[in-house]
Amino acid sequence: MGESTFQRTFAGGELAPALTSRADLTKYLTGLRRLRNFIILRSGGVANRAGTRLVAECKTNSIAVELHRYVSAVAGESILIESGNGYLRFFKNGGPVTVSGVAAYNIANAYVIGDIVSDAGVNYWCRAAAAPGDAPPNATFWYAMPAGGLLELPHAFGTGGWNAVQSGNVITMTSKVGLVRPYELIYASLTSWVLRAVDTAPAIDAPAGLVGTPGAAGALTYAYQVTAGADDTFEESLSAGVASVPLTAAPTQAAPINLTWTPVAGAAEYYIYCDPYGNGTFGFVGTATGAAVFNDAGFTPDFAVTPPLPRVLFNAAGEYPRVGGYHQQRRFFANTDNNPDAVYGSRTGFHSNFSTSSPLQDDDAITFKLAANQHNPVRHLVGLKTLIALTDAGEWNIAGPAGVLTPSGIVADQEAYIGVAANPPPVIIGNSILYVQARGSVVHDLQFDQQVEGLGGRDLTIFASHLFDDYTLSAMDFQQIPHSTVWACRSDGTLLGLTYLREQDVWGWHRHDSGLSCRFEHVKVVPETSEDSVYVITRRTIGGVFHRFIEKLESRQIVTYDTDAFFVDVGLSYSGVPALTFSGLGHLNGERVAVLADGAVISNGDTDAVILTVAAGAVTLPTPAAPATGYSNVHIGIPIRHAEIETLDLDVAGTAVRDKKKKVGSVTLLVDKSSRLFYIGPDSAQLMPYKANPWEGTADEFTGGVEQQIVSLYNDTGRVFIQVRDPIPLTVLGIMPNVEMGG
Repeated sequence: MGESTFQRTFAGGELAPALTSRADLTKYLTGLRRLRNFIILRSGGVANRAGTRLVAECKTNSIAVELHRYVSAVAGESILIESGNGYLRFFKNGGPVTVSGVAAYNIANAYVIGDIVSDAGVNYWCRAAAAPGDAPPNATFWYAMPAGGLLELPHAFGTGGWNAVQSGNVITMTSKVGLVRPYELIYASLTSWVLRAVDTAPAIDAPAGLVGTPGAAGALTYAYQVTAGADDTFEESLSAGVASVPLTAAPTQAAPINLTWTPVAGAAEYYIYCDPYGNGTFGFVGTATGAAVFNDAGFTPDFAVTPPLPRVLFNAAGEYPRVGGYHQQRRFFANTDNNPDAVYGSRTGFHSNFSTSSPLQDDDAITFKLAANQHNPVRHLVGLKTLIALTDAGEWNIAGPAGVLTPSGIVADQEAYIGVAANPPPVIIGNSILYVQARGSVVHDLQFDQQVEGLGGRDLTIFASHLFDDYTLSAMDFQQIPHSTVWACRSDGTLLGLTYLREQDVWGWHRHDSGLSCRFEHVKVVPETSEDSVYVITRRTIGGVFHRFIEKLESRQIVTYDTDAFFVDVGLSYSGVPALTFSGLGHLNGERVAVLADGAVISNGDTDAVILTVAAGAVTLPTPAAPATGYSNVHIGIPIRHAEIETLDLDVAGTAVRDKKKKVGSVTLLVDKSSRLFYIGPDSAQLMPYKANPWEGTADEFTGGVEQQIVSLYNDTGRVFIQVRDPIPLTVLGIMPNVEMGG
């Protein structure tokens, strides 16, 4: 008996072996037994992943490196940041950011944080305010950048790493291990950055030199405070001190108290507060615009409006937060050693101002603790419709009356008791949060559930548990365009992908590797041009030595086959006049490489017709057939071994076939913009090449159905195994095996 089945979608991804008998699950009908180095497309098909292009070798190979991103409001200013032990380097569109035309250091000038000068052929970045004469190379004031004009800045977080959240042009940096106070990385331009510690005082200085007259001796004493309002934001300063004015009688219009103070740079107006009773309580009595003078003619103080009270935070051991976040125009910090379950929020609209008033005002800074029966250190803060606090013991929904957080109106509800890992940080997809469970590597999503009127979610690893058992995840990020994929680095160096479209109930896992010597250690997604670019940190053994590389996952959008089909790892490209020898490959010395030259496969890395090994940073290709004298478009890199698809055990709807022997006689594949050069069989040990043309190495792009006869014996599974060995594309939209049934 012959049976034909047609699997039209693979959106279920790679399923765990424990589900072999669960043909009753919808996931089974859309899943695969193996999905290696293939990406699940939005449409449900699968495409072998593109290769990775070399961006740079990391500055330090001996210590782990992290990636961060900065996205500017300026068109095209999306920046990748390499963060190693004590340094930051910057990249844009796959290349390093460099500085040029730097002015020479002038001993007569003062400099501020972020200034760049040149001295004795070296560029220096100003790390602290430098007075005239504080000349390079004085390390107190200057940080020496590397040769070649590379933009490099120092940071204070050591090897512990830092968490990042961005608002406007500011990245807030918090120590992952709680050993350093928070910092701000502030963008001015591609080559101009300020890096400074977070100061929790108002940005504008307090007015000094406050005095009041007449000041004649008497039985009464009026006390005053003055604050300044900034001319751009009207942020209110603190008060520099109290002026006490002795009086014989209360001030009147005819006999006012005249107040003066030293003007403050950047102040648009001043706010005056009075204590007429000597009890230390000050109330608002008026505003002075422009001039630093005010006459109190006996105005009645408004004790509902009082001067800000100073708060000094995050500047001592035990008080350094590990977590930052933004919500409702406030900046939040959490998880200090002394108060791991406490959350601190800034004043509304002023992200570095943590002052309060007495009595409290709605826009005052906020402090609260998450009271629970368990130890509850805050791991992450996420601002969605409400403020979500993800803790070691559970997930919290934090809101206020009418949806607005205020110092006097905070409701914190623990919505779940799963617990969240400190690393990696969660990713936001639409109105959902994806995070890694504490003490494991289970990935959950979380979103507001209308049915329960609270937060709800699901375990996204339950059908692919074999990919996570006994592993942890070290990094995770989301690529929205083009494939809606979450990328994650596993503790053994495997790169995992999750195609996730919640509105379509699509979520399926796929795994990726790049040879036995490669470990994927970090991943970051940066929006660039027409799609989101995926950058990874890899650790590769080249010539017996560890090297850490920044690599960019190439686009899978192939427009021109010869130039766009990039399917080699840590590779480089050449485009120019025809040539046979290609240099600049020093990072691959001694390595066997795969090559796609003018759309033709030169070698495949398995049964090579020509063995290509990089020597002295170069490789020479065999001479092509006449009349060509060389190759104009060439991609060279480490082969991807291998891209593989394996179907699940055959299940024919309405037919009991599990107890029958099966033999796959032929397979029809529906492919799209693919090379007709791949391998197919019933398993990995019985693969046959499919070639549409008789000559070796053709890449021949094709869309449509292809049929291949398979030589196989009867077995219990009825599986189909597909493998790509060469640096060429294959997109599979459907698999139709023709199966013969036995007893």
